[in-house]
Amino acid sequence: MDKRSIFGFILIGIVLMVWLYWNSGNQQKMAQNNKKTADTTLTQTEKKEPEKKAVEEEKDIPVKNDSLANDSLKIKYGNVFLTNAISYPKAQKEKLITISTDKAEIVFSNYGGGLKMYTIKNTETWDKKPLQLVDWRKGKELHLLFTSKEGRSINTKDLVFESDYTDKQITDISRDGSFKLKYSLDVSGDNTQKIVKVYNFYPDKYEFDVNYEFVNPGKFVADNKYQVVWESSLNLTEFRSDQEATFAEASAYMGGELEHIDATDIEKSYKEDLNGNTDYVSMRTKYFGLYIIPEGRKGDGAYLSGYREALKDKGVLENYSIAVKMDIRNENLEKSSFKILITPLDYSLLKSYSLELEKTLRFSLDFIVRPIAQYLILPVFLFLHSFIPSWGLVIILFALLLKIVLNPLTKTQMNSMKKLSQVNPKITAIREKYKDDPVKANQQIMKLYKEEKINPAGGCLPMLLQLPILYALFGVFNSTIELRHASFLWIKDLSAPDVILHLPFKIPLFGIDQISGIAILMGITMFIQQKMTITDPKQKAMVYIMPVMLTLLFFSFPAGLNLYYFSFNLFSIAQQWWSKKNEKEKEDAKNQLAGGNIAESKNGNVSRKGNPKLKK
Repeated sequence: MDKRSIFGFILIGIVLMVWLYWNSGNQQKMAQNNKKTADTTLTQTEKKEPEKKAVEEEKDIPVKNDSLANDSLKIKYGNVFLTNAISYPKAQKEKLITISTDKAEIVFSNYGGGLKMYTIKNTETWDKKPLQLVDWRKGKELHLLFTSKEGRSINTKDLVFESDYTDKQITDISRDGSFKLKYSLDVSGDNTQKIVKVYNFYPDKYEFDVNYEFVNPGKFVADNKYQVVWESSLNLTEFRSDQEATFAEASAYMGGELEHIDATDIEKSYKEDLNGNTDYVSMRTKYFGLYIIPEGRKGDGAYLSGYREALKDKGVLENYSIAVKMDIRNENLEKSSFKILITPLDYSLLKSYSLELEKTLRFSLDFIVRPIAQYLILPVFLFLHSFIPSWGLVIILFALLLKIVLNPLTKTQMNSMKKLSQVNPKITAIREKYKDDPVKANQQIMKLYKEEKINPAGGCLPMLLQLPILYALFGVFNSTIELRHASFLWIKDLSAPDVILHLPFKIPLFGIDQISGIAILMGITMFIQQKMTITDPKQKAMVYIMPVMLTLLFFSFPAGLNLYYFSFNLFSIAQQWWSKKNEKEKEDAKNQLAGGNIAESKNGNVSRKGNPKLKK
């Protein structure tokens, strides 16, 4: 959640509290009507691209490196690596191979023996381009980093690996069933010292496996340590880079806890050098994530790093690097395996791995929001969507269900208001009697509350209990992959504001220059609700202030959240209208009965029930 959204929710809470306080002396006039809803940089790379661009034409990008990464592509390695290093001009031609699965197209290169492109199938960027997540302009990804015996920092992305496929070969795993991609680097020149990478693929999964072999690493790797490295952030995919940056972060799951860094300040460097058993490292954007998961044994630590940079047109980009640290336990033949998962951030999919991957789906106020989102909102949403294809209808039905669930709170609130209205004359009398002694007056009022068994907070508590649900809904609507690009009526994307008009200026205080259609409708329903609820002329200003302020705040909120709030308000209006109608019918019936009893009394025909003094 960005600063504007946090400010908005704080303001919502303040407005609600002011409104509740304003109403506290006039509870009797609202008793039957009131209802309120309520993520150690190994390398850092400058990414200068226009906002709203996910895939661009290839061009040279300058590389920034720190002490943990290679110095540059022109670095002079130790003698055992010098003949294999990619130099200027490149000594060997680059060979590419494309692996096609049901889920993705994955391009590998002999340069570094690493990943060049990863394109998720049947998914597009905001501007309808193929959704390719690897920033290939900075180089290939998924490399090994270690120090040579000569004291040089070696990054395998700068080395040319041997492979037996033909250039531009395409292998369809969904058709061929299985395929192993092997890269080999002869370090010594006589095959006595080697680095081998073997990739394994699955037809119907976003993941693939990689097995690393170091042959006689004791002869060319210093300190018996290496790292599995991913150096660049995933590509931007959404219309608003600043909103993607809100969710972007790098993480390491260690010892049952998620360690993370979030580059929130422009140009500030964020680094974490962590030691200990490591289950996985990851990085994420708003809707997509990367996980490097050691298999067979846990990692021996992690490096996380990142920095934030400003793009043009007020865009923002967060750059992250992640690595798993590994100890070499056999100097003759070291083997390790990793699962690489590049995936949409689908909660059910992540949870199916039983590795706590879903913990990377963090929210603002996570300790409050996560239980509500995880155990209430997401399960209900997914269940409803299993038989209702439209996410818009799912949101509307969810609002109805939540209205029904919260109905006991509504009744509690209304009963509290009713009791307060009944004792309000006594409270007024006490205040008048002790008008020169406010302390004494408050003591007497509290005594009256105790005698009448009234909880003075009973009227506002149900409203405040709905605020965590509103926070959770904001997180779910703003970051749930299922709602990405989901349309409803005129709304093209329920996870983003439905902008119907751009203003040539920004609204002061709120910093908003766009108008949301569904937010306007939400504001209208709130106005109607206020009009039905507030009857005291002294509070008439609240009828206009609350809807206007909340509408302005909700202009920048996801359309799905505004659709929920609009629907909830409609159901509240219907409930209030029905309650008023029933109250009026009961009052009319009571008046008719009272009138009939009076008429009978005048005629001398009074029943025994009507006169308790009569006996048989």
